[in-house]
Amino acid sequence: MNLILEKTLDTPYVNLDNGIIEIKGRSMPENVLIFFEPIFDWIKEYIKDPAEFTKIDLFLAYTNSCSIKHISDMLRLLDSSYKEGHDMKIFWTYEQNDEEAKEAGHELESLLDIPFEYIETETESKSVKRILVKNLLTGKTGEISQRYWEIIVSNGHDKDFELL
Repeated sequence: MNLILEKTLDTPYVNLDNGIIEIKGRSMPENVLIFFEPIFDWIKEYIKDPAEFTKIDLFLAYTNSCSIKHISDMLRLLDSSYKEGHDMKIFWTYEQNDEEAKEAGHELESLLDIPFEYIETETESKSVKRILVKNLLTGKTGEISQRYWEIIVSNGHDKDFELL
């Protein structure tokens, strides 16, 4: 019982296997329902007879709000299995200085009983240009990569930020 979805420009790499749930990359699929459907189907079957320990490895370089909702729903399904006594842990990886990604992990953690471990990693490339921004919705300030800013602009969300 294994499911692998290869990474594309808009979707993350997904590896679902016995004891391993791994999602890494950008998640902004054109049709979120179609992308996440096989993942939900797999998880619904998996939690009927999970491994002794399940490692949930998440590294989401950029995630739109629809994807976050589906990831949250996915984690709630797994959380129900955790509450039944199945051992699990979420490893939430985020890029150094990406406070929004780190905060997204903390927000998800507050909804779940599954324990989280946070892993800070260096940016993909030392030459990645960093931009200081203020999120006008939350008031938080942080650094993001030029690549992340370009995604925000392409999705029309730049009005929610102020460049500092």
